[in-house]
Amino acid sequence: MSLVTDLLSGIAEFAADVFVFRRQREKHGGGTRSVGDDAAVVARFDFVTMLWIALVSTGVTLVLIFAVGLPAAWGLGIGIALGVVWACWRYAQLVRE
Repeated sequence: MSLVTDLLSGIAEFAADVFVFRRQREKHGGGTRSVGDDAAVVARFDFVTMLWIALVSTGVTLVLIFAVGLPAAWGLGIGIALGVVWACWRYAQLVRE
């Protein structure tokens, strides 16, 4: 039962992401695209871009902790901050396209 609930929850969340993305693009004067194109953009952002950002942030964290010698809390904080800023910047870029 939990698997079905998680699947339905994921589908509803993705549909909400696409809806929010379309509304943000409309408010910023973006051109009109089909729902399928916007869904593909959101899916690429969710699965490819966010994975890439997570891997780079993890790498930066590990380098800061083990190579530079920063305390773990500082390295983790800098890595997370880098990932958050990069993800927000990339999402803002997508909305403006």
